[in-house]
Amino acid sequence: MSPRPRRDLTPFVLVLVAGAVVLFLLVGGLASVGRSSGAYHTTIDESFGAQARVLVAQSNSVGAELDRDFADMSTFDRPELSQALDAVVFGAHSVASDATRLSAPAPEGQVAENFIEAMTNRAAGVAQLRSTIDGLLALTPSAPLGSATAPSPNPPRAVTVAEAATSVTAVGRLLIGADRSFALARREFRAVPGGSTLPKSVWVNDQLLWGAGAVQTTVNQLSSSPELSPVVDVQLVAVDLTPPVLPPAPGVGGQLAAPPLAPGVSQVPPTCSASVTAVVDNEGFVVATRVGVRASVQAVTGGAPFVVEKRVTLAPAADVALVLPKMPVEPGTTYTLTVTVSPPAGQSSSPGSVGATIEVASFGSAKSNVRCARTPAAAP
Repeated sequence: MSPRPRRDLTPFVLVLVAGAVVLFLLVGGLASVGRSSGAYHTTIDESFGAQARVLVAQSNSVGAELDRDFADMSTFDRPELSQALDAVVFGAHSVASDATRLSAPAPEGQVAENFIEAMTNRAAGVAQLRSTIDGLLALTPSAPLGSATAPSPNPPRAVTVAEAATSVTAVGRLLIGADRSFALARREFRAVPGGSTLPKSVWVNDQLLWGAGAVQTTVNQLSSSPELSPVVDVQLVAVDLTPPVLPPAPGVGGQLAAPPLAPGVSQVPPTCSASVTAVVDNEGFVVATRVGVRASVQAVTGGAPFVVEKRVTLAPAADVALVLPKMPVEPGTTYTLTVTVSPPAGQSSSPGSVGATIEVASFGSAKSNVRCARTPAAAP
């Protein structure tokens, strides 16, 4: 029996060799990708950490300022308290805005989400604190620091003592929750590839100060502080008449002098109407809403007065020159002019008034004066 022919194993060997080469390349490639991916994530984490440290330092500064202010609020006067609240609101919102723009992509896990949540909740907390105290003390809302917009001329929504205590207690819970979110982000960041230790950041060091009992005491102190009382004080400071009062006519030699005016009477040029510009000043600490400014003329011989009125809203320390509607008058007639301001709610002092007696000069003849009878009266 002849021997079996030897089988050629060359193709099989070639296949094994080729497979081994492919497997070697695949394993090496995966190892290379893994090494490069690790470096990539490390770079992301280091960049996040560098930016986060800056924001943590800024947030800690704002938190320390809030801690001091919250303990001493009842000792401030109104401008000091308003400026202190403005500062912490601006600082917290600035940090929160920058936190949302941290480098992307973010570190692995929930690091960025928890970090941003901590900063945005701190900003929300101080904004709620500001609006609550504004409403409790009738503090005028301010324009944001660095803003070109004017402050709001409208008063804040009124907040009762009970509502303020509930709201401020809720602010405390929000800030405590924000501290927990940051602590979680800090712990998570230590575990990512390029992570490291972020500085500590705690806004509420003594939770008892934000508890219901302590907050009620703080709110009571704020609402009863004489320095923080909402003083209302609107004053009428000047009145101008159009047409303006004539100066005394100089005597001219050889000419018959005009008959003298009665004592206390001022004369205005011939006209069929007169109007008043009243300058009103808010010298108080709160917005004065829809203050009524009124003028009237009444003939000294009798008859009903003709009354005009406008309303104006004034921010604290604001003044306005308010032009009232025209009032009909007749040449050759003497009138009592009266300008008054209605005191806004809460004002105990008088806002002042102006009274005068004016004589409207004649156009020169009864025929000329009759033109005013055809002039329609201004709407009061």
